[in-house]
Amino acid sequence: MKLSKSVLKGIYKKGYKNPTPIQRKTIPIVLNGQDVVAMARTGSGKTAAFLIPIIEKLQSHKTEKGARVIILSPTRELALQTHKFARELARFTDLKCETILGGDSMVRQFEKIHDNPDIIIATPGRLLHVAVEMNLKFSSIQMIVFDEADRLFEMGFKEQLNEILSRLPTKRQTLLFSATLPQTIVDFTKAGLIDPILIRLDTETKISENLRLIHLSCRNEDKLATLLYLLKNSIKSTEQTIVFLPTRHHIEYIKEILDQCSISSTYLYSSLDSEARKINIRTFHMKKVNVLLVTDLAARGVDIPLLDNVINFNFPSRSKLFVHRVGRTARAGKSGTAYSLISNDELPYLFTLSLFLNQPFKAANTSIIDDELDDYETIYGSVPQTIIDEENEIIQKLHGNFSELESMEKVCNSAYKQYLKTREIADGESVRKMKTFLQSEKIGIH
Repeated sequence: MKLSKSVLKGIYKKGYKNPTPIQRKTIPIVLNGQDVVAMARTGSGKTAAFLIPIIEKLQSHKTEKGARVIILSPTRELALQTHKFARELARFTDLKCETILGGDSMVRQFEKIHDNPDIIIATPGRLLHVAVEMNLKFSSIQMIVFDEADRLFEMGFKEQLNEILSRLPTKRQTLLFSATLPQTIVDFTKAGLIDPILIRLDTETKISENLRLIHLSCRNEDKLATLLYLLKNSIKSTEQTIVFLPTRHHIEYIKEILDQCSISSTYLYSSLDSEARKINIRTFHMKKVNVLLVTDLAARGVDIPLLDNVINFNFPSRSKLFVHRVGRTARAGKSGTAYSLISNDELPYLFTLSLFLNQPFKAANTSIIDDELDDYETIYGSVPQTIIDEENEIIQKLHGNFSELESMEKVCNSAYKQYLKTREIADGESVRKMKTFLQSEKIGIH
């Protein structure tokens, strides 16, 4: 790719040897100065795909006033991760990189701008606020990057993005990275980009070939028992696991249960204040705990590089959401496992996913197990009832010892009813397939 020695040293220092597909396709185009729209999911190496050519093009710090690159992120967590990554890749240059993020001191951010950084990594709302307060013109900007653009729009930043664009020079390079390409982003690219090159890597309908899918038939009332068994017996205590839960109340209740079972965990939900989020993410990143309880909304923008397992406590009603969740593991050539606890009312969504991924699944039974299927064959099976009963007995004893668990469970049940009202309705064909499947198949032990 004809990269300079200082950039290559930074790449090798990070331990990277071979570029990922998105990097191979994107970096030469960016270095050539063209606008890019790249569809790439979390874990594809997209961050390096724009950071490496940015650092290569900038090369060294300029004393002239004004930043030369802006990178916009949907969340402060993603921005902080990008900032850390940028500094590591640019360690053999004298480039200056700063963050402008909501939740941080405005005075300190004014100072950061006066320090004349080459690269600004920011959340849109705070960057615009600082720009207005300081009357920034952004006239020196050569490149702008919209990272996880679909999330930027989902989170309501459309007006701020258009306002930021209006402040930039017309002669600039624009890079847009997104897992999906909804109409809002298509319209935005028409207005803000010049003849962009579209790079698409089947981001929505593919999962890693190194990802093992384990689908477990499970009644709703037995899901907590199944989760306990997986964390205590199936998953090694040294492995890092994210558990997706439907509501904040489930997180609070299950966190308490895990604590009583001596399973260390931390958590994220959307109403958590930014300082607590930062602390909890750092705790998980540093492997002080290896279980992270999250809701979908809270998990946006949180990137855990070497995640071993994902557990879907409730099966997602949208196939794209499933792909996004499980795409957090089995990355960069490493293996990973996604466990899904699926009740009968969620089973139609598994049929929808199977069609979406073009990846059929089979019911577990003796003949299949005896055939010793390939490790990554997708099986839908159950957990032995004796195991479920043992774990449920432990949970009941905890309820007897800690009276607050009873009320927390009731709040959970109420919140779950509200959650079901927002869940997408399964399509009729998947419901019919589910009924036929349950009538014709005997679900064996996984």
